[in-house]
Amino acid sequence: MPSVLVSAAFSNLGQAIVKRFHADGWTVYGTARTYREDPRMTRLFVLDLAHGEPCFDGIDRLDALVNNAGVFTEAHAWDVDEADIDTVLDLNVKGVMLLTKALLPALRAADGAVVNVSSMNAIHPGFSKTAHYDASKAAVSAYTRSLAAETGLRVNAVQPGLIHRPSLEGSPLEAHWCGHTVRKELMDPDEIASLVSFLASSRGIYGQCVTIDNGYTLC
Repeated sequence: MPSVLVSAAFSNLGQAIVKRFHADGWTVYGTARTYREDPRMTRLFVLDLAHGEPCFDGIDRLDALVNNAGVFTEAHAWDVDEADIDTVLDLNVKGVMLLTKALLPALRAADGAVVNVSSMNAIHPGFSKTAHYDASKAAVSAYTRSLAAETGLRVNAVQPGLIHRPSLEGSPLEAHWCGHTVRKELMDPDEIASLVSFLASSRGIYGQCVTIDNGYTLC
């Protein structure tokens, strides 16, 4: 049975990814900042990925790592403070790198795959007040390509658009999104999870950053 570790396993997208891999028969490990129960997960590691190098005792082989953990904040480039920049870069960039570093021996043992969750903001300006966040996700996409070349592992990324959640329903942001996309809907987390699963299982895809945004970056 193949195994996968999903960071931020209880986030909106994290839960969709956990559900997909569990349904496909994978052993699923997760990370979260606080302990929670999910019967689909064999083990949950309670970690703050923004601070310090994580340790994963008991995982000697791992078929896939999904770097899903991330944080989003808003501030104009002329207003953003150092603490806000640190918050975003510490989790979105340093956290991804240190988590991957910790699990590389287990991934190498299984000739495994890494799927990083980047963002369409890596290649397209966000909704204003997101330059620091956009830069962090551009770093994730660049890291994806370089890590694939350096390690020879199947390292790829998904670059999602705005993901549906109940709090966005009827909001000005939803209206803006639907007015600038080909498919007039917010992103379905299950569709993104399907792409993550495909990239984790594919055998010939290396260093690719796949945008899934309902056509937002075309408009």
